[in-house]
Amino acid sequence: MFDSKKFSFRSLCLLFLCLFLYSIQVYSKTIVVSDIDDTIKKSNSAGKGAEQIYHFLRKVPYLEMRDFFNEIRENEKGRGETVKFYYVSAAKSFTFNAQKWLQKNHFPLGRSTLKSMSEKRSTFDFKYAVIKQIILDEMNSLDIEGNEPLEFLMFGDNAQVDADVYSKLSKELQLNSKIYIRDVRTVATYFDPSLPLERLEGVNYYFSEVELFRNAEFDYLSADLINRTYNTYLDRELVPEYTLKTLGRRLEAVYGDKDQAKAAARQYWDDYYSRL
Repeated sequence: MFDSKKFSFRSLCLLFLCLFLYSIQVYSKTIVVSDIDDTIKKSNSAGKGAEQIYHFLRKVPYLEMRDFFNEIRENEKGRGETVKFYYVSAAKSFTFNAQKWLQKNHFPLGRSTLKSMSEKRSTFDFKYAVIKQIILDEMNSLDIEGNEPLEFLMFGDNAQVDADVYSKLSKELQLNSKIYIRDVRTVATYFDPSLPLERLEGVNYYFSEVELFRNAEFDYLSADLINRTYNTYLDRELVPEYTLKTLGRRLEAVYGDKDQAKAAARQYWDDYYSRL
């Protein structure tokens, strides 16, 4: 026999339970920390002086990274989460208006920090100090009572010290972080078993965005971005051509022969553009 009083009581209990669970729902905050040169802007940091100046003056963005960052932002917002972007570069601030460039090229806006004219610290010390303060400030702003989790996505390249800085801070501060490093020096990408790889444990290296976007962390990326990136890969335009010169110089140091290194670099380049 149907008992309306018992049903009402159970319904009421269920309602209170739902309200309680909703009240303790945990929202996370995601902090994106990114280098600029050779991470989101094509700079040829591993090239020679004149080559670097040429790309520095052009200030061409990695469009796939621009769209990628925007989809990270939209995904976090769509889940009701908080996301903040920080851009940290060791470039001198008087040579580059980072905020204007980010806005012009439609990157997610966030605080950008570059070296001042008076800055004397090494690239490692400068980036370590700046990013550590960013992390500590974000930690201090957390809703402790709500047990708000804090996640870090860190992007850089291996032209200098990004992987070392991110790894040290992640371990020192026990961060919930994921590190993604563009292999602009061509030393972290598998080309041949005879070539040693230079990788830090716990760091995700990628030679191009077509690899980066395959990480399970980014399973929400749109089909449009995935397809456009893959089409650029098929057109052999995803990795800047200047990286081929970097690969050739690396192989010349290994083989001791410029012609052999050039031929091998081209072979490895062709292999990369046919493997995926």
